[in-house]
Amino acid sequence: MSTSSSAQTAAVGLRRALDAAAAALAHPDVEALLAAEAGLTAAFADLAFLRTLGDAERASVREELLAAESSLGRARRLGASLTDFVALSLQARGQSAGYDPAQTTAAALHGRGFHARA
Repeated sequence: MSTSSSAQTAAVGLRRALDAAAAALAHPDVEALLAAEAGLTAAFADLAFLRTLGDAERASVREELLAAESSLGRARRLGASLTDFVALSLQARGQSAGYDPAQTTAAALHGRGFHARA
């Protein structure tokens, strides 16, 4: 396989992994998101040699990388929307998404038998 076709294959892999991540965020699916993360890791490893491509080879993968950039934007927007949804849902319950132990569900349940000592 030539360097150009390897670069094209790597760029396609990146776009597909980003599309998979966006799909996992659009219809929240943790398993699919983890699988997309593995795909992204592999794609980035495959793209490591892009700096060594010549101008003609870069032009051949440019379109696919632009499509990957579009997929990244979609994943970012969906991730931001999901983050906002979770934050609003927690706020409606009087909780937060942070790590403050005083505002976690376990703290709210304190005294209801979870921390009872004999």
